Amino acid sequence: MIQKEFIRSELKYRYPNLAEHIAYSQQPVGRPLLFERGTRKFGARIMICTADELNSLPNVEQNDPLFLCIGKPSDQAFALFDVCVLPEYEQSSVVLNFVQRLFDRLDDWTQSLRQAAETGVAVEELLARASEMLQNPIVLLDELGHIVAHSERTEETLARDLISHKWFSNRERHPNVVQKAGDPTSPDALFADLQSDAADYTLVCPAIDRPLYASDEIVFDSLAGYLRLMLSQRNLLVGKGRKHRENEAASDVFRALLSNELTEQSAAEALLSQGWNQSDEYAVFAVEPEDRDLSPKRADAICDLLEDALINCCAFLMHPVVVAVIRTQLMEEDALMTKLRSIAKTQKLRFGVCEQLSGFAYLPQRIALAKRALNRAEDFEGAARFSDGIDREIALESFSEIPKELICMRSVLALAQSDQAHETSYLETTRQYVKNRFNAVKTANSLFIHRSTFLYRLERMKKQFGLDLEDEKLSLLHLTLSLEIAKELI
Repeated sequence: MIQKEFIRSELKYRYPNLAEHIAYSQQPVGRPLLFERGTRKFGARIMICTADELNSLPNVEQNDPLFLCIGKPSDQAFALFDVCVLPEYEQSSVVLNFVQRLFDRLDDWTQSLRQAAETGVAVEELLARASEMLQNPIVLLDELGHIVAHSERTEETLARDLISHKWFSNRERHPNVVQKAGDPTSPDALFADLQSDAADYTLVCPAIDRPLYASDEIVFDSLAGYLRLMLSQRNLLVGKGRKHRENEAASDVFRALLSNELTEQSAAEALLSQGWNQSDEYAVFAVEPEDRDLSPKRADAICDLLEDALINCCAFLMHPVVVAVIRTQLMEEDALMTKLRSIAKTQKLRFGVCEQLSGFAYLPQRIALAKRALNRAEDFEGAARFSDGIDREIALESFSEIPKELICMRSVLALAQSDQAHETSYLETTRQYVKNRFNAVKTANSLFIHRSTFLYRLERMKKQFGLDLEDEKLSLLHLTLSLEIAKELI
């Protein structure tokens, strides 16, 4: 079945002066038949007829069939039926063959997509096949606007330009619905929001090489459906062990490097052949479930989840954590951390992150720092960078042989003891004040109290415990470390 609008647009391309009256453009119709006199019920079919044959039909509105009428019918017949008027010189056999080939072309293409989806080809291959049909580039983007996959016709610069347009950033998300948009500064484009268990994606086809036809929406919708199926199948395979992954060879190289089976230079050469350039910058994650129950099966699921949700990510098990290496840039760091925190919340995971560094040097040390950052993940909504707690790390390393009770500020320890004895919240008030960079308004909001109440607490802490947070001589490093120690001691 093909929508009437698809047939109309294809005929319009062949017959530029086509006249038509179609009240139900989105109604699907079946393959064409030649008109037979005496027929009164046609069903949802394409009927090829002459003007005299259409004029002979009873004056009863019929919206199910689409009549392809050779020659101009009467005004009454034109208004009653869904009809496209073809030149009177055209032969019915030519029209029949033309429409049959449209159905054959779509059937062949749909079968090609189905086979691609069912055989588990790369997403890029699926997009390439669709691009040949649509004669325009196709891009798959993640929630952050990163390129997940693109057709061979697409340049990365084009994909990045797409997401800068207002129609993309301001659109309303309607999962599983094909939409069309554009503005004076950008080409028209078809897009569809795709949801999966692991992440949300946006499929985009901009009118770069040729204008978009109405029929393209049907093709694009079919592509979105099969792509959605592929993403769903990937998620279903999680419970059955690792799926075949594009980065599987890269993960083997990383393991070999970490186990000293390869030198750094040899690993870099092997990774380069997999598309991992030593001159690029990479962040390293350590990932574990909140309950720390990391079975091999669960580790496989986490690896698949990360590689589906994050572009340019390679994940593998290095017990007792999952390690992930991701290509990134400095300016993308905040967006990446936002994404990780979203995954942490929905999937009950914890992330420790060692920030980006060029190449693969110090990989064992970077993993070690990521693991140490895991200890602070809960304080940062499930994902913490090593730099988020570097003051504490440096201080603890410097005073590792000194009892913590001797390091902690007396005033902070007194705050903690008061909180325990009287159920006050001086310690949390101080912690939030430091976290919010000594901004009274932000701190009061984070504590859900009035600003005047917060200022009263500051004054009480100063008079009762001797802790003056407005003192310019106060050591922020010592204060931060003391807050951490007090939380452990009390």
